[in-house]
Amino acid sequence: MKRLLHYLILAAILLGAPAFFAWVGGYDEIWEGVKSFPPRTEDWGFHPEKLWNHRCPFSWGWFATMMFFTFLCLRPLVRRCLRAAFRLQNNDPSSLFPLPSSLVPRHSSRFPWWGWLGLLILFSGWILSWNWHFRWFPPLSERLQVQLSYAPVWAGFILVMNALCVKRSGHSPMTDHPWAYAATFPASSLFWWFFEYLNRYVWNWYYLGISNIGAAEYTVYASVCFASVLPGVCAVAAFLHTFRPFADEHYAGMGRVNLRGWRAVSVLAFVAALGLTGIVFFPRYAYPLLWLSPLMVFLLVQVALKEPCALDCLAVGNWAVVLRFALAALICGFCWETWNYYALAKWVYAVPFVHRFQIWEMPLMGFAGYLPFGLECAAVTAWICPALIENDWYKKSKEKTS
Repeated sequence: MKRLLHYLILAAILLGAPAFFAWVGGYDEIWEGVKSFPPRTEDWGFHPEKLWNHRCPFSWGWFATMMFFTFLCLRPLVRRCLRAAFRLQNNDPSSLFPLPSSLVPRHSSRFPWWGWLGLLILFSGWILSWNWHFRWFPPLSERLQVQLSYAPVWAGFILVMNALCVKRSGHSPMTDHPWAYAATFPASSLFWWFFEYLNRYVWNWYYLGISNIGAAEYTVYASVCFASVLPGVCAVAAFLHTFRPFADEHYAGMGRVNLRGWRAVSVLAFVAALGLTGIVFFPRYAYPLLWLSPLMVFLLVQVALKEPCALDCLAVGNWAVVLRFALAALICGFCWETWNYYALAKWVYAVPFVHRFQIWEMPLMGFAGYLPFGLECAAVTAWICPALIENDWYKKSKEKTS
């Protein structure tokens, strides 16, 4: 019953609040886009003059401000991680990246056969996605090639990352928790459809190469593609967990943050409210909060319902989950952008004020959004199955609240 209540509260806040403000505020252009389903955006590419983003040219002041804010957020964590790594390396050069004691396998593991299958699927999908032509390869229609490209790349990637986990530690999310890991696939589709919905307010990305696909077909195709997000980030985070810097809860030596204290709750509520209203009333300035406000709302609901939270570990100074999932999302983000660049069906960005210094299609500053996105992935993954994030503190807090 509590889980159903959680669903209803999240839907009311995350879906209802922006739509309500767009409707009440008379933002007809936004409201028309919000009501449309599926939220297709290829028309933005055909008529880029409709994008207000293109009327917000690059600004050195805005770019420097966002870089400085990102630096302030990351500086303590990076500094303490580098200091801890330097100390470990001086004491014992071989101890920098050993397996955590809890993950040392009793017997050496081999790279599983399905990992090799994953490599084959990954590179086959990559060839299809980038439209490489070989004389010996049977020609495919562009429509079929689009449908057979993205999903295989990420299916192969997920298999390979789980195989690397098995090779290194004898464990992986797919082999240790198969049913829970399988549940992340449909959850991932709903998870990313929500961000597609929020994008109707900020218009930060749109798709090209899908104009020949019908609405129903596009919904099915997109849902299959979106299903790879959570499993991919979870698999990379699990691989990072096999390295000591990302498994030792006190490795970074960071301070404690109690998300259930009144100060933390006040900050979460302020950022959530500012983000969900800002993307409607002043999207050209509030668009970065698109990647923060959903996490704030998710945490607030868990605190209000006295549910365990994936980031409760911060109360004891355990930043391992934050490290793993933030970096995992950044790694996956680089892979997403790499495989997207020459794809037949691809996404293109229109980011106000900072659209410069692109890495593939993504402007440099845009990669900062993957860091909080990784924490959102951690929160949703832990909500599905806490064992998937390998967080003992989460398990203990769940026992206390149950």
